[in-house]
Amino acid sequence: MTGEGCRKRRLTKSLWLLLLLIVVFISGCWDRRELENLAVVMGIGINRPPEGEGYEVSYQIVRAAQLHSPGGGGGSGQDLRPFWILRSRGPTVFEAIRNATFQSSRKLFLSHCQVIVVNEAVAREGLTSILDFFTRDHEPRLTLWLLLTPEDPVQILDAAAGLERVSSQAISDLLQFYQSTSKIRPVQLAEFVRLSMARTADNTFPIIKTTENAGKKEFILDGSGVIKGDKLVGYLDPRETRGLLWVLGKVKSGLVTVEVPGEKGKATFEIFNSSAAVKVQANADQVHVKIEVRVRSGLGTQTTTADLSTPDQFKKLEKKQEETIKGEIEAALAKAREYKADIFGFGRHLYSYDHRAWRRLVADWERHFVVATVEIKVKAVLDKLGLITRPALK
Repeated sequence: MTGEGCRKRRLTKSLWLLLLLIVVFISGCWDRRELENLAVVMGIGINRPPEGEGYEVSYQIVRAAQLHSPGGGGGSGQDLRPFWILRSRGPTVFEAIRNATFQSSRKLFLSHCQVIVVNEAVAREGLTSILDFFTRDHEPRLTLWLLLTPEDPVQILDAAAGLERVSSQAISDLLQFYQSTSKIRPVQLAEFVRLSMARTADNTFPIIKTTENAGKKEFILDGSGVIKGDKLVGYLDPRETRGLLWVLGKVKSGLVTVEVPGEKGKATFEIFNSSAAVKVQANADQVHVKIEVRVRSGLGTQTTTADLSTPDQFKKLEKKQEETIKGEIEAALAKAREYKADIFGFGRHLYSYDHRAWRRLVADWERHFVVATVEIKVKAVLDKLGLITRPALK
């Protein structure tokens, strides 16, 4: 064999040896962490401690054995709940989380965390210092849902979860299916970060509270908190929240109830879909906003025996829907102007449409937003009556 052939053969052997070593070292879970060695966190609450400075962080940690046990697991006298509530404190959120190791025999695992519930008093001081850890660390996911509460977040994490075993999972499911009413605006950590870097960073977070039901504390979603920059400055009720969602084009379903013209009764319409178009222009120092909303709906129920299937009634009911939707948008706009918070993103629209105008007005955008002229047009189309055209019972 020639010298060239020997060299090729040695090179081939070396490559095969290298591949073998790579397979040996990368096969298997070199960074695996066994479930029995981890404290899996499903929900996190952030509050101020009763005394001193810093933060009090609470955790909803699942008990896997009890989570899958029909009876809840555990013997007589034990806590049968499928989760454990833990609290820890620290000058920063990161240190508070690390200090939990003084109380938990297992390391906190945050990759399965579903929600972060922040006390409103803390949110009024600023969210950036709270959420910086969750965007910087590799474990928490950017799909975390963000919520505000006027209560101690532990009350939310410890509340009854209805059909679910763990409240954090139930809250996550509620937020994912907000379209059934379109009166909640769910916000994930990723969206908060995105808007924080946008031209106008104003936003809203859902408000969650507890309520008493049959002697048990349960949670309820109730309106939105208005975030200006990174601070809580005010609130929207559910009607105003949907007014915001109409403009953002995020109303995909829900119900609209109106008074039936000429009758003593109401009609409720189911929203099938909607769309929104927003155009923002600036002439000199005057900002003009044009909002066009289109909605398609069907009659779901009526409380009057009148025949609503005639073309004349169709037009009247469509007009009533348009007035109702326009009223919701105007209510949301009035609150946003009161708080001087551009939660509609008009500034971002102007930046996209006329960058030069945006650069001219951005330094005083808060004032321009408050005094902007806003034209609202709503077009409602009623195209379904259900399985009957007239009330079956009179």
